[in-house]
Amino acid sequence: MTNERIPSSLGAKDYATVWNNVAKVREHAFELVDESQSEEELAKSGAQHGPFLVMGLDIKRDDVVFEIGCGVARLGKWVAPHAGEWWGLDVSANMVAIARDRCRDLPNVRFFVGDGKDLSDVPSASVDKMYCHAVFIHMDKEDWYTYLVDARRVLKPGGLFYFDVWNLCDPVGWLRWQNERSLYRDRSERPVHRNQFSSPDEVRTMTTRAGFELLALYESFSLQTVVTHVPAGVDRAAYLAEVEGRYGRCYQALRYTEGDVRTFRESLSRRLQERGLSPES
Repeated sequence: MTNERIPSSLGAKDYATVWNNVAKVREHAFELVDESQSEEELAKSGAQHGPFLVMGLDIKRDDVVFEIGCGVARLGKWVAPHAGEWWGLDVSANMVAIARDRCRDLPNVRFFVGDGKDLSDVPSASVDKMYCHAVFIHMDKEDWYTYLVDARRVLKPGGLFYFDVWNLCDPVGWLRWQNERSLYRDRSERPVHRNQFSSPDEVRTMTTRAGFELLALYESFSLQTVVTHVPAGVDRAAYLAEVEGRYGRCYQALRYTEGDVRTFRESLSRRLQERGLSPES
């Protein structure tokens, strides 16, 4: 997204500084999270998308739920009342301050300010359900793989972890990439938090190498991924069958619909046309 009030390059080379600069102004943080212009719009967006996480991860009242890259708690404020505990981590202390203020009436929330490298402050095997929405898309591959590895440490065996990244191999994903290329034509213009893109094979390789078992990979403009992991010393196939039986493939609720894809395609095409460009066939 571009906005004349928010510089396209925030003059920083690390994630924390970039997002702290954004979140110096509360309304700017809202805009770059999901283009919301006010608290009311942000709350509406969280209420629209939060239920899919609750259903898709089968979040229960006794679950510890953890969000990587919680930002201003757009989703967390909605998800937290459905969980036993909700934890949010963000690399930006300014984002966390806004999130903490927005969630001040929720007694079951806990926040972490991350170091931009891993999840070292989060206890091992402490989390039942975990999600990371629209966050890894802003990271170099080396960095989000490091987070994947540490996410396995944090997630309890048999727990669920959902994350998503842009899919370069999908026609609408390619259209999203064309939009990104149109924003930053020269290397010197590309900010550290720009959108980055992946492929299905890349996601499969990274999740496996990180020690996860892939339960679902839904391929559209986004690669929507659900993983778990198996404890040592048990029969892998039997354990995974038990996990799938326990959850009943609830994560299908996370999958984008044909209507979602159509709406996103139209939005991307319109943005290109506003810049005097045509979608690439």
